[in-house]
Amino acid sequence: MPAETPETDRLLTEVELEHMRALWDLGSAPVRAVFEALPGEPPRAYTTVATVMRILESKGFTRSQKDGRALVYTPTVSRADYQARTVRRMLSDVFEGDAGALVRQLVQADDQDAAALDEMRALLGELDA
Repeated sequence: MPAETPETDRLLTEVELEHMRALWDLGSAPVRAVFEALPGEPPRAYTTVATVMRILESKGFTRSQKDGRALVYTPTVSRADYQARTVRRMLSDVFEGDAGALVRQLVQADDQDAAALDEMRALLGELDA
């Protein structure tokens, strides 16, 4: 993946992130496939999806290549890289760099099931090893 630029260092809007999730799941895809992969509610226009994909490209999150009459979009930022960037930003901005506070919030969250907590313990155990 290319190095982060000032544009790709930014976080995505909720709508942009929804489109990127669809594209990450698809790998590379024309607008039609992204349109069809997006969750159904609320319904959106095909032209809206095309506009969001162009915006993502202008921000450096995707690139496009002509394939016949269609533009095929490919992510330039991986899901894992974006997740890491988002956590770093949240750690810095919301938790003021206190990783322990972030982990406490994750562990104490009401919606965590036993399997998720076991996975967190295992990951933390790997760090101690």
